[in-house]
Amino acid sequence: MGLTCFDVMVSPEVQNTIHPEESVAKAFNIIKRSRARFLPVVDHDGKYVGVFTAPTLLKLILPKAALIGLEHTRVPLSSLGFMSLSEADFNARLEQLKYEKVGDNLSNPDNIPVTAPETPIMEGIFLIHQYKRHVILVDPKTNRFVGTLSANSLLDHVLAQPEETENANSE
Repeated sequence: MGLTCFDVMVSPEVQNTIHPEESVAKAFNIIKRSRARFLPVVDHDGKYVGVFTAPTLLKLILPKAALIGLEHTRVPLSSLGFMSLSEADFNARLEQLKYEKVGDNLSNPDNIPVTAPETPIMEGIFLIHQYKRHVILVDPKTNRFVGTLSANSLLDHVLAQPEETENANSE
C-alpha cells in the first residue's frame, strides 16, 4: 500500500487540542503560546468535536457591529476606520472570553476537511489544496481524533528523509 495521511500526520501528542467546555480565553493562550492557527476540539474520550480557529478568535474580539452583513460579503478593513480599540478595551474583550465556551464557537464544519487516517496521501494533498487548510484525521469507526495533516507536516516528512540519508552517509 502507498503512503497514507497517517504516515505524515502531526500526531495528537504534538498537536495541541482543547476540550469543548474550555474557555475561549484558554484557547487564546494556547494559540498565542504555540503560534497555532487552529485547535482540534476533542471531548474527554478523545472523540473529535470540531475545530476552533484563530480567525474565529479574531471574530470574537471584533465588535458585533463590525460583523453585520459579513456572512454575505467581505467589508474592506478601511471601512472600519471609525472604530477604535484601546489596550484597555482589548484587555476587557479578552476578559469576556473567559466566559465564552470553545464548543459554542466552532468553525463551520463545511469548511473543515475531515478524513480517515488510512486515506491515500494524494487525496490528503488534494484536500489541503481544495480547502486551503489543514485536514483533520478521524478514525471512522470510533470518531476519535487521530491527528492532522498539513502542508508543513508533508514538507517535514519529505524534507526530513534526504537530510537523514545525508547524515547517515557522512558518518
